[in-house]
Amino acid sequence: MKYLQKQLPFIKGYSIAVIFSLSLLFIRVSKLDSIFFLFLIWNLFLACIPYAITTLLSFRELYKNRFLLAIGFISWLAFLPNAPYILTDLQHIRLSTLHSVWFDVLLILSFAINGLIIGFASLRSMQKFLSYHFSKKTVSFIIHTTLLLCGFGIYMGRILRWNSWDLLQNPMHILGDIFRRIISPIEHINTWAFTIGFGGFLIITYHLIRHYQKETI
Repeated sequence: MKYLQKQLPFIKGYSIAVIFSLSLLFIRVSKLDSIFFLFLIWNLFLACIPYAITTLLSFRELYKNRFLLAIGFISWLAFLPNAPYILTDLQHIRLSTLHSVWFDVLLILSFAINGLIIGFASLRSMQKFLSYHFSKKTVSFIIHTTLLLCGFGIYMGRILRWNSWDLLQNPMHILGDIFRRIISPIEHINTWAFTIGFGGFLIITYHLIRHYQKETI
């Protein structure tokens, strides 16, 4: 409960940010009579799942149990790429008209930034949970690897069109796609360029946010 109380100011502020994004979406739907961008609501919902998982782990400090933390971490990792994934929805700008393009940029960016924020919030919580069991260097390695895996997860979602649910529904097909890219990295150089590019962006952004938080405390 102490964890949830500490999170309340963030939850309130984040709720306002989400309401702002939803308001922009409502304005677009009403003005252009188009429901095309309604998928952003679903994408943001998926982005919030990792935060929900870390919140559940905080109750009665369940993260102190290594087994429960391991289960929570795997589930959390499976959904975490959904948080930064919304950035790639900027590709839909090419479908916007000259009159709506800048409004659509604002709309998608508002959802994308909200996705990043909630993703980084859950990442910070998971980092604290892992610190209870592992050394600082080990946790740092896990966090950096996780962010690189997010880059790969975004690729799997945007380019290969897999989603988090497919890990349960089609695990062998997903593993096949992953295995082919591991054993033939040169043939799939675009995969690794995409992964390193997005993963590097997430690592740099997360470090900048963490540095700013330390400087302002």
